[in-house]
Amino acid sequence: MSDPYSNLAAEDRALQMRIADAMQARCLEPAQIAIRREYLNGLDLPEGALAVEFGSGTGHVTHDLITVAGAARANGIEPSPVMVDRAKESFADEPALSFEIGDAKNTGLNGESVDLVLMHTLLCHVPGPEDVVREAFRVLKPGGVLAICDGDYDTATAQTADFDPLDQLVRFMINQNVTNLWIMRQIAGMLSEAGFALGRRRGHGYVAEGEATYFLTVIDRGADRMAETGLLFPETADALTAEARRRVEAKRFFGYMSYVSLIARKL
Repeated sequence: MSDPYSNLAAEDRALQMRIADAMQARCLEPAQIAIRREYLNGLDLPEGALAVEFGSGTGHVTHDLITVAGAARANGIEPSPVMVDRAKESFADEPALSFEIGDAKNTGLNGESVDLVLMHTLLCHVPGPEDVVREAFRVLKPGGVLAICDGDYDTATAQTADFDPLDQLVRFMINQNVTNLWIMRQIAGMLSEAGFALGRRRGHGYVAEGEATYFLTVIDRGADRMAETGLLFPETADALTAEARRRVEAKRFFGYMSYVSLIARKL
């Protein structure tokens, strides 16, 4: 199975809805909110700044461009109509926010018209990420800011001991749903070649907290996909997802992944 995020608009509505639910759960987790605040705060945008998020999903990170980064207006561009509808519904009362269906490689935005471009967990899903980077360079004003944050997906784990079966669900889900596990290990060179001046790079550790709402969606999707491909019997997949929930209830669940952010400017 190829990464469904890479062409999400072509997937059936039920899968788009399931992914939208998982993305919304992730966006609302306090640990994820803290990561976004760490790298979006203090970007020193000009007064009246326009910010655009490429791959805006359910819109919560686009909202951060106003409330955290300090932009006056923010626009989200997202290929999935399900995601765009969800974002418009969630932020209907926010006149400074707008969302539209579009392509991060060809946004249709005017050249040198944007003060900040954000790519939050986007590039890992994109075949040919260099095209998205070049589009960001085209639409940014001279001195404009590019903010990128993505998972370092090779670090994703639910392992608490040798041979932990839950960890295999996480690894399988990542394998099936991420195009490039190492994009943030490669991105600095890609940005330099496009003409960006590199700024701060940070690592952000994410540990699932409390009810582990988002990480359980990872477990569930990994188990379902293993059952769909015949690697597990459905009863075994159900038993493993039940095991994850038992661990959460018993305070024995562990879920971790590292994220990396990088800030750059157009010269």
